[in-house]
Amino acid sequence: MATILNQPLTIIADTGVTASNDGVNYDASEQVIQVISIGQNVGINDNVQFNQVTGSSIRIGGVTFSDNGIVSGNLNITSGTDSDSFDYSMGISANLIITGSATSSGLTYGSITATTMTSASGHSSGSNIFGNDINDSQQFSGSIELSGSLVINGYSINEISNDTSLDDSNTTSLITENAVKVYADANVGANTVEPYLRKNFNKTASTISNNTASFSAVSASAPDGITATSETDFLFFNNGQIMEHNALTIEQSGSTFMLISDPSSIGYNLESDDEIKAWGRFNA
Repeated sequence: MATILNQPLTIIADTGVTASNDGVNYDASEQVIQVISIGQNVGINDNVQFNQVTGSSIRIGGVTFSDNGIVSGNLNITSGTDSDSFDYSMGISANLIITGSATSSGLTYGSITATTMTSASGHSSGSNIFGNDINDSQQFSGSIELSGSLVINGYSINEISNDTSLDDSNTTSLITENAVKVYADANVGANTVEPYLRKNFNKTASTISNNTASFSAVSASAPDGITATSETDFLFFNNGQIMEHNALTIEQSGSTFMLISDPSSIGYNLESDDEIKAWGRFNA
């Protein structure tokens, strides 16, 4: 005996849900086997796929994602592959925007190419290493602003100096081209310090009279900042024997350089046939 329902039961399939007897009225007059499915398995060990998930946020493990990014927790990407040869890497084809800080530890880069890198203020704390071999080359275009010292092959340089006098004698400074030029212009030209210090000419007395030996020569004048030329800038020899400075004075009279000897101090008189030679700072 069949029971007829006045209001039959009807199962209607909807989005994502299918029914084997979609829209068939069940009034108990005969057996109807109805199979309802959602198109994929949803067990805890199954791989469930969605075309799109819409919501204000989604939490996966300890990380919460929203349309503004990661709002809590940490996203860790570990290098290596799993048993399915899935590469644990992250590819970004649009923009990567980091509003906080980015920290990397033990990362190895093949190459990083940036069309433009813009930063209001960029800081890298701690020590950083570029390259791992002396043959590696690091290239920078533009200006480099450096605070602290520069170490080249173990030697420390702590400043670029524009000291045009070169008075500091600093062993950790590099001098500028301008400092070298100004110093050279002031000290390497005619009648300046370096040429004066290098002067060393040999002269023979032309006449000897009254313990005074006369030379046809002009003594070099010391430039500003150098002690005036005196008998200590010369060596005098009488017949091959050096003469003591404390018994001698010099005097320039026009184009004649005169060596005046004090017999009571030197212990002898100069004779007209003596050979008196002078080595020292003559102009030529």
